[in-house]
Amino acid sequence: MPQLTEKIKVKIDHECKDFPIFLTWLNSLGGYSYWLFFKSHTESIKTKSENSYIVNIQDLENAISTNDITGKSSIPSLAIGAVIDAEDMDGIQSLFQSPKVLQLMNPETWQTEGLKYRRVIVNAGSLIILKTKIERLEVKFTLELPFINTQKE
Repeated sequence: MPQLTEKIKVKIDHECKDFPIFLTWLNSLGGYSYWLFFKSHTESIKTKSENSYIVNIQDLENAISTNDITGKSSIPSLAIGAVIDAEDMDGIQSLFQSPKVLQLMNPETWQTEGLKYRRVIVNAGSLIILKTKIERLEVKFTLELPFINTQKE
């Protein structure tokens, strides 16, 4: 007779979600956990200059500037939020400790096209937990998405 090695709790919600963001991650038990975040998310892009230098100007009349940069890089990010049951916080917390977090890229068409994931990074120190009711928590955090591109001169 097979032994029970792990108890798994599965919550199923059949409601259609606005702006679904489906994440899967390697949990502390070596398996994968899944969660559908929705409604609350903000996309942003953080840019930075790679290197700057002072230009040697020989003709001040036609000079554009006294300094220049060699390139710029952009890091897109996605701030996500959700309201969860307090009992689910242990499972969600393993998301922030996971070295492997994946975002489903085709939530509307995965049944016909197959699953398409991309690797994302949960920003360290970005977890915010707010108590909304005794048994509910509001969770907010930021994902660092893959680089867009780097322009260099």
